[in-house]
Amino acid sequence: MFKKRQRKPSEHTKKSTGSNLKRLVDSRALRAVVLVAVLLLAAYTAFFRLSFEDWHTDEPIYRIAGLAYVQEGDFSINQEHPFLAKYILGVTQVVSGSSEAGVVRIPAAAASLLTGLVLFAFGRRVAGYWVGILALALWTISPLTLAFGRDATLEVFLIFFSTLALYLGWRWAESGSWWFAGFAGVALGLATASKLTGILFLPAILLVGLLKIGLSRRLVFQGMLIGLAAVATVLATYAPLGSEAPSAIRYMFGFQSQHNAEGHRQSVNGEVYMFPPWWAHLWWQWGLYGTLASLSLGVAVVTALLRRRALEIYLLAAALIPFLVLSFYVQVRLKHYFGVWQPPLILLLAIVSGELAQQGGATGRRGVARGILVVLLLAPSVYLGAEAVQTVSQTQTGPNAAVAEHLKDTGHDRGLILTQGGRIKEYLPDEARVLDKLKDAQGEEIEVVILNSDSWRPRHAATRDYLETNRDQFEYSYSVGDMEVYTRKPDG
Repeated sequence: MFKKRQRKPSEHTKKSTGSNLKRLVDSRALRAVVLVAVLLLAAYTAFFRLSFEDWHTDEPIYRIAGLAYVQEGDFSINQEHPFLAKYILGVTQVVSGSSEAGVVRIPAAAASLLTGLVLFAFGRRVAGYWVGILALALWTISPLTLAFGRDATLEVFLIFFSTLALYLGWRWAESGSWWFAGFAGVALGLATASKLTGILFLPAILLVGLLKIGLSRRLVFQGMLIGLAAVATVLATYAPLGSEAPSAIRYMFGFQSQHNAEGHRQSVNGEVYMFPPWWAHLWWQWGLYGTLASLSLGVAVVTALLRRRALEIYLLAAALIPFLVLSFYVQVRLKHYFGVWQPPLILLLAIVSGELAQQGGATGRRGVARGILVVLLLAPSVYLGAEAVQTVSQTQTGPNAAVAEHLKDTGHDRGLILTQGGRIKEYLPDEARVLDKLKDAQGEEIEVVILNSDSWRPRHAATRDYLETNRDQFEYSYSVGDMEVYTRKPDG
């Protein structure tokens, strides 16, 4: 009789532990609990104290334009951008009966949360449930949540619809389905109808179709369907304008062309440029993420380049094409533009981290090294996430609203106010005249001067010079954040 070889206790224990861990990871209960926890965190970072912050750049104009489109049928405001996102803001105001910041921002915050859900669905399909969870979590705790996800601007809708288009584009490429081709085209059209940058994702979608389907009649005709569906969707959003639609579209392209030729003043690394350098978007992204998190994204990009699989190439193209166009072709470079290519980068980081974690489960030094690399890749994002949650939890009333309340309490909210930024007008009564150019005062007596230490625009130097010249007529009254308030003395 041959004796059966017995495993060493240590080997048996390792296999038993590994089996138990696998069962725990695959547990439906654990999956559901983690998903609910991440969704609650996403809802918190998206909606908590949404109304506290001041109106940010462009929010008031989009709010006013959207309400005019939906309520009055007046499409003359802000024709330099497509209409869809402003329609959504307008419908929100009409349905809710409110134009308060917390209400107007609800659809934007919802779009940001939905972007995370699309990343979850995308990651789950291509790399498993936990990679989907990781993608959702990385998006939720990203500093982008605060930088873009809580503002009623065009970018947040562009980001959501373009991410949806990328997901549907992948579904089309892996299935060759006419339905998914059409849906991808519609989503791409909705992104472009939010902001023209959306069309920059079409090359990536067509590229992954080529990689997965191959050069064939199906690819050609379904690619045409995607493009035609996108164009038709964009044109459909102009239908409410009727016969005025062609002139509005011509005006939009004309304005953007002129804007690109004239440039736009921006501050980069303390220097003011009309045409910021090509690396400006990288500078702003690095400033938002920090060095370590930026390096994590860089490692994910390099890893994808080395693997050169269809999925990684697709996500790289989705990030690089908008970056290259907006950095080297478009001359106007604004700080918020770089948000558009962040979802594919975040998904790429989740996929690379997930695969390394799976390989790190193996025994031996190589497995340990890969596990350590996963920790190093994700630790910066966890740190940024903790900061983001803390920032949201500590959100206070914005400085413009606080200054407006102070002017009301002191009886200075209805005179002529000279300020280094016009958004305070959103919080003052109609009788108040708010100017940010001294020459517009036309000799009238100025009641209040508001300085902003963070201001760098040339015209604001005139405001500081005016206060310095007439310092004996004003007294320091109040300060909050970067803002200082000086009111005219009773005998001034």
